[in-house]
Amino acid sequence: MDKITKHRISVYGINGCHDAMESNLVEVTQVYVEKDSPAYNHNNVKKLCEKMPQDRVNILDGNRFRDKIDTNRSQGILIKAQASTFASLPKTEKKNSCYVILDQVQDPHNLGQILRICAGASIDGVIITERNSVSMTSAVAQVSQGGFAKIPLYSVININQAITHFKKDDFWITSFENNIDAKDWYKIDLKGRSILIFGGEGNGVSKQVLKNSDFTATIPMSNQMNSLNVSSAVSAIVFERLRQVLS
Repeated sequence: MDKITKHRISVYGINGCHDAMESNLVEVTQVYVEKDSPAYNHNNVKKLCEKMPQDRVNILDGNRFRDKIDTNRSQGILIKAQASTFASLPKTEKKNSCYVILDQVQDPHNLGQILRICAGASIDGVIITERNSVSMTSAVAQVSQGGFAKIPLYSVININQAITHFKKDDFWITSFENNIDAKDWYKIDLKGRSILIFGGEGNGVSKQVLKNSDFTATIPMSNQMNSLNVSSAVSAIVFERLRQVLS
């Protein structure tokens, strides 16, 4: 049986809350909606609230709602929920299956952006390390703007064991790192069954992970800039992969 870890989170805003309420990756435990707000008048939000157990839906006046949340950007909706991360890595027969592995990414804003980006680029899942990495938090979920509810998040003890798992399923492994042996990113064939590995904010991809990868690629920089932020690098690569798959 798959080991699932539940993370308690809070999310506000119509898009993120709507996606969480629709998702089978998220269990929404409470919904708070402000009367006469954009969320209160949103047809899809209304329909989702009607489908939920009514003891989980709370319609509040403005003062009571503002007691629940310290922001003026909520659009009149706040949810409390439990989001899942999975310990067992997937097996798939999908021809162009692709997963992103993050090697010790620690900034919640980066993870949130990456979940949003990967959900939009048809990535099948994001894999993080159990230690020295940020996991699912309210900040991650909020930044992802609903991405956390659309793409599975896996947590592994050892990336090299994950690489072995995927190689047995005929995946090609590409790590993205600035070094003299790396190929330019646009020379890498990203179609087919593919694992894309990106390093954390400080140390990049670890040496053993690079050694176990089939390819190492880099995004060339100009004006003496060393590298992109990890979420920007993920964005460039996964949408290039999507272009290759669709072309």
